[in-house]
Amino acid sequence: MTENKKALEGIRVLDMTQFLAGPYCGLTLADMGAEVVKIENPRGGDFVRIAVPQVNGVSMYFENMNRGKKSITVNVKTKEGKEIFTKLLADADVLIENNRPGVMERLGFSYEQAKKINRGIIYCSISGFGQTGPYSQEPGYDLIGQAMSGAMSITGMKGQIPLKYGVPIGDVLGGMNGVIGILAALNYRNQTGEGQHIDTALVDGLVSSLLTNSMAYFVDGTIPGRSGNRYFNAYPYDSFAAKDGEYVVACGTDPHFAAMANVMGMPELLEDPRFKEFLIRKSGDNPDALKAIIDKWSSDKTIEECVSTFKAAQIPVAPIYNIKQMAEDKHIREARQMFVEVDHPVAGKITITGNPVKMSETPTNPTKCAPILGEHNEEIYAKLGFDSATLKEYKEKNII
Repeated sequence: MTENKKALEGIRVLDMTQFLAGPYCGLTLADMGAEVVKIENPRGGDFVRIAVPQVNGVSMYFENMNRGKKSITVNVKTKEGKEIFTKLLADADVLIENNRPGVMERLGFSYEQAKKINRGIIYCSISGFGQTGPYSQEPGYDLIGQAMSGAMSITGMKGQIPLKYGVPIGDVLGGMNGVIGILAALNYRNQTGEGQHIDTALVDGLVSSLLTNSMAYFVDGTIPGRSGNRYFNAYPYDSFAAKDGEYVVACGTDPHFAAMANVMGMPELLEDPRFKEFLIRKSGDNPDALKAIIDKWSSDKTIEECVSTFKAAQIPVAPIYNIKQMAEDKHIREARQMFVEVDHPVAGKITITGNPVKMSETPTNPTKCAPILGEHNEEIYAKLGFDSATLKEYKEKNII
């Protein structure tokens, strides 16, 4: 691994985003070595700077979403701010924005306007519903996306209310899809010299994640419902009850089920007409019947005993971790480096999330904290030709 090189070294990104989806896109590019310049309003910056939890008044939510970036302040609604942003845009490779469609055009910096300044600009717009269509002007947040994508309708226990995912999956997918589009557009620009506009929506990302659930509707009109932790396409693929809590088994094949029945001491299950074949096991009331049998088997055993028994037979199984158990797991924390420590000038040593993409030649794990508001004004603006006297004047006028 070449420690001093990163995959996106030399790429400059203007991150004009707030909250989660847009910043997640920018932080991923920063982890991969891009110079990501976060553009914030002089009066307070990103709303997430005040979010909890906090350490010495520093938002850890903000830290985790903006680590490794630089911060500059500029009021793009002012004449001088527009001039500054024009210079920034002319020198950038990528712009990420998550404003409501139409806002950037009113500011004078839509994609069509931006590419007149910089023909090669890769312009990534992340929104709730996308840049086109009848819902494009509606505000889009993760919960809205989960509701309208159909994802909530299949999440939760049977017969109970729809539930959102336990994580802001719409925001995360929106950010990830932005990254995918940007990387593809960088490759296209390397070939042609042309930039392009990337339009990704939270709802679209969630709809794409439905996979076989939506296909069931298109094949025969079936509307999938909520089935708890059960997977409709295989069984036993579910959570089960031990005497001290729940664990999961992902038994998706006949050989797995044979091993499971034998290790449970119940080989007769393999001859039971309700369970002997893959397609039959997942049909009708058979999953309920099989779940009752497995729950009874594990009712006098601990989670650890159930997990170790099935693991010994090479059956996919796992305990259901809480956040503390996950964060202290040596595989996740140490071997996979999914949590790393960085130094912050105000908060001190803090723990942030590592990058899930591990690359052999160009490291991705973050090594720097998030920037203080406007921390890099002098550095960035000096490169654009602004002298100290001008910057002082602009600061007094709340232009930067």
